[in-house]
Amino acid sequence: MHATLKTKNQAGFTILEMIISMTVMLVVGGAVFSLMRDSMKVASTTYEMTDAQEGLRTAQEYLNRDLMNAGDGLNSINNIRVRRGFVTDYLALSPIDDTNYAGMVNLGILTSDDDTLENTAVLATNPAVNVRWNPDAADRTDRVSIMQIDPSFTPIALDSGKINPSGNSVTISAADVGRFQIGEVYFISSAAGATFGMITDITNTPSLTFAAGDALGLNAPGNGGPINVVSSGGTIPTSLMRIRIIHYYVNSNGCLRRRVFGVSGGTFTDSLIAEHVISTQFRYLLSLRDAGGNVVQPQTQLTSSQEQLAINQVEVTITVETAHTIHNNAQNRLSMVTGTSVRNMQFRGALQPTAGG
Repeated sequence: MHATLKTKNQAGFTILEMIISMTVMLVVGGAVFSLMRDSMKVASTTYEMTDAQEGLRTAQEYLNRDLMNAGDGLNSINNIRVRRGFVTDYLALSPIDDTNYAGMVNLGILTSDDDTLENTAVLATNPAVNVRWNPDAADRTDRVSIMQIDPSFTPIALDSGKINPSGNSVTISAADVGRFQIGEVYFISSAAGATFGMITDITNTPSLTFAAGDALGLNAPGNGGPINVVSSGGTIPTSLMRIRIIHYYVNSNGCLRRRVFGVSGGTFTDSLIAEHVISTQFRYLLSLRDAGGNVVQPQTQLTSSQEQLAINQVEVTITVETAHTIHNNAQNRLSMVTGTSVRNMQFRGALQPTAGG
């Protein structure tokens, strides 16, 4: 005989107990979800801010490095004459004209472009883009162009007669011809000044051809053309070297770009430096005094050759935004201001030794 087991209470949860337990579970689950949501928001915000800060630091590092080296290799070269069309197309809308030569600009080691106008196109881009323009005047963006020597290229000394009178052909040695390619941009200098030209052909003479109609609009052969003037019609010694023109701009997609003319193997390179950039703004501190003997206030635009030569320091302000909205359906903004001493510009203003003392 086995005892019959009988459960005295086989009833389940009551409806009231179910309601209470579900309510407790909902409260606890909601608290956990809220905590996870807040944690995810903090993580997302931290990532967005870190990404924006990284882009900001990278942009400042590139710009300040190039500004610090502005004028490297150009301490004794003045009167850099370039066709105005090239400058207005690629560098600045209001350049400093050369009063001695119509249609020419006296290009500075630093060339400024303050508050770029709406619908300013960035040429030679595919797909086509404009320079970034903001309706708010406080967010307008500047451009800057910086010149420095390419240390990887050994300059070539050219005796008188190596440049033909019209300035469209430069004779070089057979040993040097392999160093050049069609489409490259070179710097030709002499005691009379300097200019840039673009190679349009390389002949068997051997010689480099700088014919009109090049892609950048640099070449202007003939009497009064930049190479003709620099070489005094081919009658004085000149030097052929590679000088880089480094141009910074923010395009309409919010990308800070670094375009470099005067590079090996092509016309220019165009590289991305930072994204989500609202504006880049520059102020130039000058070693000039006004009529009363007071130091002039920092300039946002260089308007004379004297100001171009008197730059001591450049103040750079870059403003970026987060890639996505963070608070109140808005993207957060970050700005950084730095000051860079332009050391080679200061060297140009230093006292130079003279013969006999």
